[in-house]
Amino acid sequence: MSFPISDKTYFIKIGKASLGGKAKGLKFLNRMLSDNPDLHKKFSAVNLFVPKTVVIATDGFDDFLSQNKLQTSLFEEESDQKIAAAFLKGKIPLWIKFKLRTFLNNFHFPIAIRSSSLLEDARFRAFAGLYRTYILSNDHPDLEKRLEHLIQAVKLIYASTYFKAPKSFGGRVGHSYTEEKMAVIVQQMVGDCYGDFFYPTISGVAQSHNYYPFARIKPEEGIATIAMGLGNIVVEGERALSFSPEYPQKLLHSSVEDILENAQRYFYCIKLEKQCRPLTIDDKSLLTRREVTDAVTEPPMQLLASTYIPEENRIRDTSQCYGHRVLTFAPVLKFGRFPLAKILSEMLRLCQKEMDCPVEMEFSVNLTSQSKKIKPQFAFLQIRPMSALVEQEEIRISKEEYLKAFCRSGHALGNSVKKDMRDIVYVRPDTFDAGQTIKIAREIRQINANILEENRKYVLIGPGRWGSKDRWLGIPVTWQDISEVGAIIETTSDNIRSEPSQGSHFFHNISTIGINYFTVGTKEDDFLDWDWLTAQSAAEEKNFVTYVKLNSPMTLKVDGRKLEGVIYI
Repeated sequence: MSFPISDKTYFIKIGKASLGGKAKGLKFLNRMLSDNPDLHKKFSAVNLFVPKTVVIATDGFDDFLSQNKLQTSLFEEESDQKIAAAFLKGKIPLWIKFKLRTFLNNFHFPIAIRSSSLLEDARFRAFAGLYRTYILSNDHPDLEKRLEHLIQAVKLIYASTYFKAPKSFGGRVGHSYTEEKMAVIVQQMVGDCYGDFFYPTISGVAQSHNYYPFARIKPEEGIATIAMGLGNIVVEGERALSFSPEYPQKLLHSSVEDILENAQRYFYCIKLEKQCRPLTIDDKSLLTRREVTDAVTEPPMQLLASTYIPEENRIRDTSQCYGHRVLTFAPVLKFGRFPLAKILSEMLRLCQKEMDCPVEMEFSVNLTSQSKKIKPQFAFLQIRPMSALVEQEEIRISKEEYLKAFCRSGHALGNSVKKDMRDIVYVRPDTFDAGQTIKIAREIRQINANILEENRKYVLIGPGRWGSKDRWLGIPVTWQDISEVGAIIETTSDNIRSEPSQGSHFFHNISTIGINYFTVGTKEDDFLDWDWLTAQSAAEEKNFVTYVKLNSPMTLKVDGRKLEGVIYI
């Protein structure tokens, strides 16, 4: 079963006020595709498009608050659950309800309801992943039930404007939540049905600047991170595949052992149930996490997988032989079955030139439609500036600073000098347990709350990929857990093997507000003086985490041009 995709632009605005940041990005992408007909000629075998989109402008948000007498001052101390309950009781303005009914009357495919606040995807101080997104199967036979389900999602996105995470982040970047207004995007999802499951062949995030280049790839040659299925794997920092669009065959992991260790093991899809269950704040009832081995007979796996042959200890770039399937994306990246890398390179170049800054885009690809009349599809889902490159001051690290540093990194994010931190929070290497990362995140949250009361910034140190939703790849902290952090150091561990997830919302948020991110242990000259650190007196010590207050402030320096960073007393 496939859902029809039209080549015609379908971008409808409900209301007269602002579209919000995310929707403005979609409108920009629509214009880029319209103003560059040569792009369509160059990729004539592919349908390049922005999915059908309806945007409820910010005057809908204002009318909803006014009509239901919901004042922002009411939400200063309330929990997320209480705020959501208050919004769900409210009535949506009739002018919005009427137009949403008209939209749903014509469309029965799965839809994503996404936030588009004034501050999302802004050029500076952008918010990413802090508000809510809801996925609806939109397949119930009763139009009114589908409409009420959609309206529930809109109300919850309105409510998320005042949830703790965005309020905390807004306070960090100098924005009060009372300044925020919310538009809402209703967008067609791209993919195909396989039994009761719906998902695209590939989803991903691409950036025109690579903060962590490898194998002689230059930062300006960009980076893309892709996964089979929905893009949650990528934006939540789980296991996915990264490559430079300029060199799609040059991958970070090349040995058989590395490929097997780091290959995608799970993917996300939508479960089609023909039901409209009441939504909750973090509703993911339709989002199903499946093992890739459960989908070996489904077309996406057959199109993207290679085969590991244990007897030969080698991987063959085909899914048509006996052995264990491994997601390598070789048919696309190595043999060019679909021009993914070329499309990304072209669009990143065009968009960066037009926006006059490095850019990041989210996309989905669908290759498996059974209808021969439908071209392979490349859908642009979002574009935003990469704000972390704002600071252009030239930073130099002297030999003396290098030698006296207790931390050195050859993979450091940012371009800055900081001398205002004297606190360190670190995950204790002697008690670290990869199976206890959720408890570790909880301990960090408690320490962060105490530091918040004292209005101090700190350096956070620990193993693996910070902010990953996959607790086996790193510490699964959220922004609320580390809201007072000033710099993050990612260390290596025998129990955790992961590379930085540049496409994740967590990574975007820490980079956009200038939180330096050090990776220690991936280069020969990387260094962290654990003997010195563990010898410091603890202000607070928990089972897995220690909090240290130094007598003197630290100096942190990052040379963004060389990707080098040091921290010393």
